[in-house]
Amino acid sequence: MPSFPIDVLTRHLEHVTITDPPADLPTLAEILDTIPDPRSRRGRRYRLGPLLALSLLAVLGGATSLAKIARFIAGYDPDLRARAGLPGTVRPAASTLGRLFARLDGDAFDAATCTYLATLADCGPPATPGNRPAERTPLSGLAVDGKTLRGSRTGDGTVHLLAATCHNTQIVVAQRQVEAKSNEIPAFTPLLSHLDLTGVVVTADALHTQHDHARHVIAAGGHYLFIVKGNQPTLLRRLKALPWREAVLNDRTDEQGHGRREIRRMKICTTRPGLPFPHAAQAIQIKRRRTDHRTGKTTIMTIYAVTSLPPGRTTHAQLATLIREHWSIEALHHIRDVTYREDASRVRTGTAPRIMAGLRNLAIGLARLIGWTNIAAAIDHYRSHPADALQLLGFTT
Repeated sequence: MPSFPIDVLTRHLEHVTITDPPADLPTLAEILDTIPDPRSRRGRRYRLGPLLALSLLAVLGGATSLAKIARFIAGYDPDLRARAGLPGTVRPAASTLGRLFARLDGDAFDAATCTYLATLADCGPPATPGNRPAERTPLSGLAVDGKTLRGSRTGDGTVHLLAATCHNTQIVVAQRQVEAKSNEIPAFTPLLSHLDLTGVVVTADALHTQHDHARHVIAAGGHYLFIVKGNQPTLLRRLKALPWREAVLNDRTDEQGHGRREIRRMKICTTRPGLPFPHAAQAIQIKRRRTDHRTGKTTIMTIYAVTSLPPGRTTHAQLATLIREHWSIEALHHIRDVTYREDASRVRTGTAPRIMAGLRNLAIGLARLIGWTNIAAAIDHYRSHPADALQLLGFTT
């Protein structure tokens, strides 16, 4: 019987506290094997699930390209490959992996991997009337944000992915590719359509401050916190006209790091009747004063936001944290770009760029779940100890 991936954590990171996992969760290879296989049955030398699992094993070890994934797999001990379900003698070439990744169903791949991560993270109970959270139950944040895979540029444009990411763990629980010659707005509702938003606050930047998006989040049982800018001119004008001078200061933070000091001041106003946005309950003003220690330059920026959270549903400090954590999701993009060299990748064919991005999301999510705070350190560990990574994917020692 395969061991549950989280069970091996005490051997990797003794300080991590782990909750009991679902007893019947299949291995990742079994989940990946459910993805439609685009290859012809004639000539298949290996199953899809084990091959994708070993590809993830390579990404966990720091592989940043198809060629490096192929070299990692070829360099593994034959017994290790056999334990993952791949014949010990099979060594797929980078071109073979590229053709396979380019033809995979990106939606099916993201659905399988994101569901697996969400199950491991135990994001919450099913949405049934009997177990909805009490009014004071802590809320979790879910950031909706997009990222362009710059190295995927072709004559038809670049691959752009829209993802829903948990604030506290950087786990991507849903991802969709934005249609060519379109933008993120039409992809928002399909992205969240299969997620239970009970007890969740969906945060998004100004592009997604749309009436239909707000209605969808509320209908799904969640709350929203959206940034407001010039694409909603009437709403922005009404927010600016609120009596901010008379409003009390609700939260203040003072942080230093990365060569700068940033002071944030947040004020909250209960919205008046007639605010032109569905289900809006509170308006937020954030004044951000940032001083660059190297240049001495100080910039002040005022940001407005609107939320469906009613007064008293969460504390002012928690509301400020939700806003900061949405912006901190950029750290996930930074890891993919710097540690995994995503923008330097020249994978362009078919769905291959999306599959590679999904493997990186999966590797980072697994590392975060088991307690790694430094992804580079996790890569160093699993490059040197691939058997530990194999255990992490749900295989016995």
